[in-house]
Amino acid sequence: MTHRILLLTALALSHGFNLDTENAVVFQENANGFGQSVVQLEGSRLVVGAPQEVRAANQTGGLYQCDYSTGTCEPIRLQVPPEAVNMSLGLSLTFATNPSRLLACGPTVHQICKENTYVNGLCFLFGSNLHQQPQRVPETLRGCPQQESDIAFLIDGSGSINRLDFQRMKEFVSTVMGQFQKSKTLFALMQYSEDFYTHFTFNDFKRNPSPELLVRPIRQLLGRTHTATGIRKVVRELFHSKSGARENALKILVVITDGEKFGDPLGYEDVIPEADRKGVIRYVIGVGDAFNSWKSREELNTIASKPSGDHVFQVHRQEVPAPLSMRCLRKASVQPSPLMVPCWALWGALTGLAEPFCICQRTESFSSTPLGWIQT
Repeated sequence: MTHRILLLTALALSHGFNLDTENAVVFQENANGFGQSVVQLEGSRLVVGAPQEVRAANQTGGLYQCDYSTGTCEPIRLQVPPEAVNMSLGLSLTFATNPSRLLACGPTVHQICKENTYVNGLCFLFGSNLHQQPQRVPETLRGCPQQESDIAFLIDGSGSINRLDFQRMKEFVSTVMGQFQKSKTLFALMQYSEDFYTHFTFNDFKRNPSPELLVRPIRQLLGRTHTATGIRKVVRELFHSKSGARENALKILVVITDGEKFGDPLGYEDVIPEADRKGVIRYVIGVGDAFNSWKSREELNTIASKPSGDHVFQVHRQEVPAPLSMRCLRKASVQPSPLMVPCWALWGALTGLAEPFCICQRTESFSSTPLGWIQT
């Protein structure tokens, strides 16, 4: 049997182009990065981006409109807002027809918020007339985050903590508090063993926000280690309006301990669900021999919010006295990871936004499309 195949050919409307390799038109401009991005417009026009061009102080990036018929280019004048610092305008270009629209973006707007540098993006949406001022997308850049945070320290003062480690705990707490001066962050601190002592509440901190004066007088309690009971007392007593806790503030509990409770009448199953219900985010910092035994590591993981790998940290004895920096914390898990470079999780939680004093960057990325922009 012979099989025959009938091929039917139909013509369809499509967009196409011809590439002339013999009569090329070369556009030249003395602008850094000129030609990094190019889009063809209707007719003989095209737009060229020069994202590295320095137009003014703290203003990088430019756009050029070029014409095939003349072989020349002219800059597109824009009113770039002063807060769009070093945006690299023209790094991303896209064009759409029906109606004609050009989207030009700069993804590297630098925003300084205290010790943090945020990298955001800004776009300009043009109509068919490139000499008319375009629409800004977004219309305004977001301001610095202003999340209020209430941070309570629960420090282990039991007899299993040696004197030197306890002193380093105090230095750790004092240094952290010092990084948040003139911010919307309040602090409180309770020490625990088999006894419990509130050294200062959020109200006390508001009246006297001096880490040195608040932390220096603290003396170690000694005794057994009632960590679970300590967590309950912080949740019920410190994170309460009578202690100055704010209703809409982010609630952060930082537990500093060597890992094993002893003689506590309560278990973690008695207190952790209550902390979760009240929205208390728990970070645990292990000191001394906290990571030398499987049991200690498991206790720290139980105390911490989930995932525990992002909420448990190790401070080494030789590292605590130094100014807290990106090298001072080791992310802790069953298999301790290398030294954290940006300290994302802990310091991010302590401000309720991102890294407070590890000078890092958080990038807000986006893509331009013919239909608009996509923020991710």
